[in-house]
Amino acid sequence: MYETILAAAADLPSVAVAAGIVVISEGDPLLQLLVLESGAVAVSREDVPVATIDQPGAVFGELSVLLQAPATATVRTIDACTFRVSDDPPAFLRARPEVALAVATMLARRLDALTRYLVDVREQYADRDDHLGVVDVVLESLSHHQGADADPGSDREPEAPY
Repeated sequence: MYETILAAAADLPSVAVAAGIVVISEGDPLLQLLVLESGAVAVSREDVPVATIDQPGAVFGELSVLLQAPATATVRTIDACTFRVSDDPPAFLRARPEVALAVATMLARRLDALTRYLVDVREQYADRDDHLGVVDVVLESLSHHQGADADPGSDREPEAPY
């Protein structure tokens, strides 16, 4: 799958980026799709580390492209990286259905892993009478969500001393 993406992106412009550079900033409009050619990046959301990725052919910005929304995470280079860059991601994906399928497969794997995790959490807290018992209700609601944008929200204070 990653090899397919990397091969399909071979004709895109190559951009070298030094270590420690933010290549995608959460919340910013994203007009490019990045394909990692070499190096490693750190992905975070709301300043919480999510993943370290060093797999050539990994794609960044796909959620923003598909949702037509600002970047959902921050991507920072850990060491020097080289990316293949598409300045017209929808056209790139339409012209290369094998890449669109590979991206869909990656997203499906992420969704499957998240669903498995949520089922585990749901089972762990289903019999609770405190605020953790609400996890069951929230997960039930999210599992049936289709279509419109989700806004999970939060009642916690964003800057509270946890």
